Amino acid sequence: MALLSCQTGPSQLIGVGAKNSAEAKPEIFTQNKEFVYQVSRFKDGRAIITDTVVLTSIGTAWKMDTTQKEIGWSSKVSGTQSGTGVEESPSGVWIHPPRFDEYAILELSPFPEVRLPFSVGQEWDWELSVGSHWSNPAWAVWKDRMVVRSHYKAGGEKNIQTRLGQLTCYEVTAVATCTAGKTTLVLLFHPQYGFVELDYRNMDGKRMRFQLVSSGIINEFHGATYFDKPLP
Repeated sequence: MALLSCQTGPSQLIGVGAKNSAEAKPEIFTQNKEFVYQVSRFKDGRAIITDTVVLTSIGTAWKMDTTQKEIGWSSKVSGTQSGTGVEESPSGVWIHPPRFDEYAILELSPFPEVRLPFSVGQEWDWELSVGSHWSNPAWAVWKDRMVVRSHYKAGGEKNIQTRLGQLTCYEVTAVATCTAGKTTLVLLFHPQYGFVELDYRNMDGKRMRFQLVSSGIINEFHGATYFDKPLP
């Protein structure tokens, strides 16, 4: 299986039980759309809110990979912002998580992805070759490149209460392995709102959770100039 760079999504990968669909579905990542996430860390089993991060959909092709749409991530706490990409098609949605500051650790965790149409029990795989510039003594150090292999499995539908109301979401679990160790992701995806929850167990052994708290259109926003420094 060919290794993919961090700019390339899984569109060329065929997973176990993967399906393609010609069915039309409403786009999630449309122009100037904002998704606000509350970020929590955990101590003694209790969630502690540590940040609010915002995903902004620009609505144009990402210049690093024109098969993807450009998006921007930003932190309310640090003010850091960075542009990257998302793949969205009738066959699925795959997204780069935020990977600046403390979120750089997510480079070693499964990237959020759902295959559509959703099918319980469906499984697929993805590989990522990660350069040593992502290493950090706080979680893992390596030389040259390290391969991170992620395995995904579609669970079932889950009804949850959110800031957006009661939602029926698709649940996907994923496990990533590499020479540095193992990470996990449990995600909830909604056809209208996208990734509603991302619950990580990262390479440092700690839990990090993103929960969608609002979504809407931004007025008079010029995203293409706002997020002008994509990650390598």
